[in-house]
Amino acid sequence: MDAKTLLRDCLDKYVFLYSDCVPVEGYAASAIYDLTRRLISTFPSAYFPFFELFRARRLRDIVAELGPEERDDFVAFLDFLLEHEYVAVVDDAASFPAISGEWDAPCTIHNAILDVRGQHHDYLKIVEELGALGCQHLQVRSYSKIFGICELAELARLCRGSSIQTLEAVLPYDPSLRDDDYVAVVSAHRVIAGLVLHSADAERRIAVDYGARESVAKLLTMEIQLTTRPIESHLDCGHLSQRQLLPPSTPSFNELHHFNGCLNRKLSIDEGGQVRNCPAMRGSFGDHRSVSLADVVAREDFRRVWRAKNDEIQGCRDCPYRYACTGCRALLEEPDVQDSKPLKCGYDPYTDAWADWRTRANATATMARYQARLHLPIVRS
Repeated sequence: MDAKTLLRDCLDKYVFLYSDCVPVEGYAASAIYDLTRRLISTFPSAYFPFFELFRARRLRDIVAELGPEERDDFVAFLDFLLEHEYVAVVDDAASFPAISGEWDAPCTIHNAILDVRGQHHDYLKIVEELGALGCQHLQVRSYSKIFGICELAELARLCRGSSIQTLEAVLPYDPSLRDDDYVAVVSAHRVIAGLVLHSADAERRIAVDYGARESVAKLLTMEIQLTTRPIESHLDCGHLSQRQLLPPSTPSFNELHHFNGCLNRKLSIDEGGQVRNCPAMRGSFGDHRSVSLADVVAREDFRRVWRAKNDEIQGCRDCPYRYACTGCRALLEEPDVQDSKPLKCGYDPYTDAWADWRTRANATATMARYQARLHLPIVRS
């Protein structure tokens, strides 16, 4: 059914936006999050008020108040909604309840980051204590040869039988190893869900098929990513681009309404062994060897940053992608402003345009400030 047919045959009905298709208002552009198909569609924000009318009025009453030009725009917007299967016509929209906006998770810590450079950590203690907290995802980032593929294999072995479901690693490329050496470790430890090799000699990928063949191999294959880009420190994190938006789902959408997508239920251990919310943030909660991770996580000053949601951040609050964006709170456009926009965000919600964040005024100078400091500010006490 197209809009013209709908306006001819269904004037006494309501336009119902499916409960799993949620409108999000932005400044220049707004969006519909399709939580089942995990897609986002954008449209001019001038159309957003129609959603309120859909809930309150029948089509006949809406059309009666529109002028000729407004009617043409309305028809175009209805066609957009119908084409994407976001709406249906119903006799009573009240018969279709909204999806609950509550969020929770069966763990105290959901994910953790482990940075390694000049020294090893107490990996057994870390894995055991993360397991007691229910941690499901662990990422290790190595900036030196001290932690390579052999150390990754040992860490994966420690994760076996723990709560950790996925282990991701970012390691320096070792030219003395063959592709098969990397494949062998990943194949032997199914907990390894991702491997990036930085500072490589070429951009390429290595397929890991776990011994499967033909059509089954296509379903199981994981790719080891090699990049020539050096990843030198935690300052290489925090990039927010269109391709890095989270595919929306009901749990992630609800979580980002209440919490920060990057920091909520996260724990990090920096390259010096200090426990932090994020390796790039100021504020150590002690050396992981001498403190209990459970005691750290129980502290209110540790949990405070979990609630730094995008609805309260400059620029982000006007962005249609704010419930699909992790929202970095370590590298800020204005480092001394608590609710400043993320420095490395390439989207401008006031023009609906994406660009390289480095082209913004003062961005390079701000990054230089961060590079000159050991740790970065986030939330004031």
